[in-house]
Amino acid sequence: MKPKDIQPNLYSMTLPYRQPGWSPVRPRGRDHSAKSHKFIIGQILAFSPDDHEIAGSGDSFRVVRLLPPESGDNQYRLESVVDGHERVVRESQLALA
Repeated sequence: MKPKDIQPNLYSMTLPYRQPGWSPVRPRGRDHSAKSHKFIIGQILAFSPDDHEIAGSGDSFRVVRLLPPESGDNQYRLESVVDGHERVVRESQLALA
């Protein structure tokens, strides 16, 4: 068989039809497999530190930013209502004020 006698399979060279806007690349942003955050930005919360952490137990904090989970627990960046210092805490350490 000569190379010019071989007919290409046109069906194997075509791409399947895709809907407009379809992309094989996974979109960036929120990971939908993770659980959603319990609190929202701007909410005032009470922070209860772990035994090895130093903080006043009566301090109130405002949610500044939602952060991705670490070790299965969502995280938040909080700002102290009293003096403005910021910290990152786990969702399990927070409660409504």
